[in-house]
Amino acid sequence: MRSLIFISIFFLFLSCEKENCDLKNYPVPPFGHPDDTVYYDNSVRYLYTCYSGNFNRAVTFEIIGVCWEMYSSDEYNMNCN
Repeated sequence: MRSLIFISIFFLFLSCEKENCDLKNYPVPPFGHPDDTVYYDNSVRYLYTCYSGNFNRAVTFEIIGVCWEMYSSDEYNMNCN
């Protein structure tokens, strides 16, 4: 019984570790269809204009090691209504 629990936890750990590790394809935009997308060799940037109030949200995926890592930042946009 103990080994069954250990094996299930081990497989759960491995399955969580493999998220965003398909380097053959760019990651899916996290917040639906972005307003602008820029593809680079080792990264992709999705831009959502006026995402929250007067702010744009820029989401960047970058290859770190053998997986995609996500960074996001909010930028003020005075043109949002």
